[in-house]
Amino acid sequence: MTDEHLLAGLEQLMTSAGHGPLSLTVDRELTAGANRRTIRLIITPAGLDGGPYAAIAQLVERDDAREGTTRSVLDEAAVVSAARANGVPAVEVLAAGRLPAATPPPIEVLVTREVAGETIPRRVLRSVGAVEDGGRKLTRSCGRALARLHAIDPAAVSLAHEPLPVFTVARYLDHLTERLDDLPDPHPTFRFAINRLAHDLPSDPPKRSLIHGDFRNGNLIVDAADLAAALDWELVHIGDPMEDLAWICLRTWRFGSDSREVGGFGRLDDLRRAYADSGGRWRQDAFEWWTMARTAWWGIGLAAQAVAFVEGRSNSLVHAASGRRVVELEYDLLGLLAARVG
Repeated sequence: MTDEHLLAGLEQLMTSAGHGPLSLTVDRELTAGANRRTIRLIITPAGLDGGPYAAIAQLVERDDAREGTTRSVLDEAAVVSAARANGVPAVEVLAAGRLPAATPPPIEVLVTREVAGETIPRRVLRSVGAVEDGGRKLTRSCGRALARLHAIDPAAVSLAHEPLPVFTVARYLDHLTERLDDLPDPHPTFRFAINRLAHDLPSDPPKRSLIHGDFRNGNLIVDAADLAAALDWELVHIGDPMEDLAWICLRTWRFGSDSREVGGFGRLDDLRRAYADSGGRWRQDAFEWWTMARTAWWGIGLAAQAVAFVEGRSNSLVHAASGRRVVELEYDLLGLLAARVG
């Protein structure tokens, strides 16, 4: 798709959402990740409706033959808006939907107002480190945000297409096993971890909550050592709140600052205290279980991305590079298993 066709489609989408008339220009491409293309736009309203402002457009190829494997951006937009209304730092959704008259495959777009701040993990760590007590400030902000998210009644979120998936522990273990069975190589570390998880189940959550699914350093906009917005909600589902809290603490998201358990910038005690003070219930056994489960999930996912590239089902350089990281997750799992057994 040319920029000309893209801009025409975006203008039509924005106008349909009540933001027109206006004109759009592409400022620059920000990322071309494994699943989404992200571009920065400059939006200029017509008439006396204000001056130009920046927006972010995320483009997702959505193959109707595989509908259901990727969440519709309309549903994602509904969840983001519900989270923002409940006090979770989240972006403002301007428009969401399928690009009009797009050539196959269909392209869905989520357009949000730009939020100032840093997202690149190592820059986040440097900026937080430059602020007095910055790591503690950001960690507490994350704890409060997750508590507010988990307090939302999932039934109150109105979705346009598919219901949110519900992951019980049993279903999650089945999901891990199925994904591992699909890999051409055996990966005994992942197999052993899944078996261990199945024989050492966590306590049940008091209720099933709205789960972000990818709340971690790299998907957070950080400004002045504070959480400005949580990004990338495409993995949102219903499940155990401790899953989100464990995910942000995985070693893979510390980017070399291993001594700070929370995203490489904060301490676990500060996260736990902020979460509890904001109404969340911390369950240590479930936190440990989900730390191992999500480590296995990510390792298996990286292996699957590498296989997709090798077999010619993907041409993404991100997928190509994923294979070298699988051993990192296996190493992390062995450490978690040793601590659990010991």
